[in-house]
Amino acid sequence: MEPARVNAISMQATTETAPVLEVRGMRKEFPGTLALDDVTLTVARGEIHALLGENGAGKSTLIKCICGAYAPTAGEVAVEGRLVSFSTPKGASDAGIAVVHQHYNLVPNITVAENLWLGETLPRRFGLIDWRRVHERARAVLDRLGIAVSTRAEISSLRPDEAAMISIAKAVSSDARIIILDEPTNALLPHEVERLFSRMRALAEQGHSFLYVSHRLAEVFEIADTATVLRDGRNAGTFTRRDMDRRAVVEAIVGRKDALAGRRSSSSARSETLMQVTNLTGVRARDVSFDLRAGEILGIAGLPGSGADEVMDLLFARNRRQAGRIAIDGREVALRDPAAAIRAGLALVPQDRLAEAVFHAESIRANISMPSLKRYLRDPFLRFINRGAEARAAGEVAGRMRVRMPGIETHIDALSGGNQQKVVLGRWLSTGARIFLLNSPTAAVDVGAKAEIYNLIHELAADGVGILFASTELDEYPLVCDRVLVFSGGRVVGALAGERLTGGNIMTLAAGGKLGDEHN
Repeated sequence: MEPARVNAISMQATTETAPVLEVRGMRKEFPGTLALDDVTLTVARGEIHALLGENGAGKSTLIKCICGAYAPTAGEVAVEGRLVSFSTPKGASDAGIAVVHQHYNLVPNITVAENLWLGETLPRRFGLIDWRRVHERARAVLDRLGIAVSTRAEISSLRPDEAAMISIAKAVSSDARIIILDEPTNALLPHEVERLFSRMRALAEQGHSFLYVSHRLAEVFEIADTATVLRDGRNAGTFTRRDMDRRAVVEAIVGRKDALAGRRSSSSARSETLMQVTNLTGVRARDVSFDLRAGEILGIAGLPGSGADEVMDLLFARNRRQAGRIAIDGREVALRDPAAAIRAGLALVPQDRLAEAVFHAESIRANISMPSLKRYLRDPFLRFINRGAEARAAGEVAGRMRVRMPGIETHIDALSGGNQQKVVLGRWLSTGARIFLLNSPTAAVDVGAKAEIYNLIHELAADGVGILFASTELDEYPLVCDRVLVFSGGRVVGALAGERLTGGNIMTLAAGGKLGDEHN
């Protein structure tokens, strides 16, 4: 056999057997900061590989070094056994590496087909865009992935899981062999996550590889073949599916044992009823009744549209209730608008922190004091604010909430997601709120920050605050709550506490099932 042909066959065999992505000795220095220190990572063909670590662990920096957004200080990247070096993300894309960011890299006000062609020259006929070919190729890509979405639909009209899959479809259409997913499930509900995972598995079977970044460990254990953990810019452990023990992974992420307790160890609930809700009714929730005791953490759970997702908005008067009574300390309250709810002692931490809770143009001080500014008025007529008193009070709140910050005047966007959420939670302490409505308070925060937020919630309960808690992560309920009300079809269909309070039991009731003796 001719030497040239032998070499070609040898190169093809190497390409087929080599890892699809290999990072060796990656180092990245910024002025005064060592962000990555001798990091290694290997992703096999057809593998779903999770990249884990707290905020600041180096995950984003590593991804940027892989895809050409940053030039590494040292180290090398190999794609299918060949050393590569990218000066721009376009180079990485041409080499088969696609990055899907958590907001999906899509333009919302144009069609699915147009998004799939972004960055490419549209086909033309007689000097005009050939829209038939544009939609035919887009349809072929979607059919390959089993995505039943019209190519003419605007992205803004899609469900979040559909938008996520369109981003992945765009990567597949560009012949990407390595797809990096950065927090793709943050905006997804459980059934949407399952649809996304099903399609990821199908693509992996076809030979596509995924580098999957997520803070949601339950999802990582479900989908990942392998997990690499970074801590302080260094490798802290690599786990295969066989040895992906939850405690070991969490310890690798945070560097200490027992970062997350297995179950809430004790209750702070007292005998006094803080809030009584009777026959609360809205658009989806129907005839909801419950008591919330001082010091109690009461979970509300259900599938999308079950009514559970509307309860907090009804109580905080963001949605108008059609019927029902709300009593606080035994006295009925009207709660016609959010201002009335705040005066009655309610506080809301909404699900979408960035869109609904954070004042992006303001400092930490302003974000904490916003709902209680009247306390710092020097003159009720001229509306002058005592900034010194405001800053001292905000600093005390930030200290109690253990916010990691350079100073109280730091811009809030400079904080990590977990520290932003502590600010949002802490702003209500100075209003005298006694009933906290917490909707997904640990969304998009890392494992260490989750543990801190859990502890802060438990401390609030220990002080006698009543808490309503909701989450899109079912495994959070046993960690946080004393009991959980499960919704289906707009109504409460069960209450779980003690050993019956498990994610599986919540899902069974939420899906319309019944708990047998084996769950008792």
